[in-house]
Amino acid sequence: MIIVVDGKSYKKLALKAFSYLGLLLMFYFYYNHMSDRFKNTNEALVKKLDIKSENKQKLLSKTLEKLIYKESETIVDLLGQNKIQSIKIVEDKLYIVCDFNTDIEPLIIRYGVNSMIKQTAANIKIAINLKFIVESRYET
Repeated sequence: MIIVVDGKSYKKLALKAFSYLGLLLMFYFYYNHMSDRFKNTNEALVKKLDIKSENKQKLLSKTLEKLIYKESETIVDLLGQNKIQSIKIVEDKLYIVCDFNTDIEPLIIRYGVNSMIKQTAANIKIAINLKFIVESRYET
């Protein structure tokens, strides 16, 4: 015959309480550790994506700058370099000032209604919307 003697019930209760408390503490520390780890991973990923988007933005701006420069060179070739007084970019327009006796027919044919032309006694001022230039030339 085997006799089993039970311990006092408050000892069992304290043992269970410490076990549950230890289990809860273990889950709490594991959760904090994993959330810190994921947080660091996400921050590294965000930094990496920011650098990529910054590089894309720089590449796009350089491409657009080259596109506008090339288009202004084309305009100078169409009108004749000796007839051009100045070319400027102000806000979102390309401003061209040329001599009064310049033949502007090629620009009218090329840009049509998208160019604004003002003729004075001293010179001709032409304004071309850069948005039109970028939209028409960027894809090609």
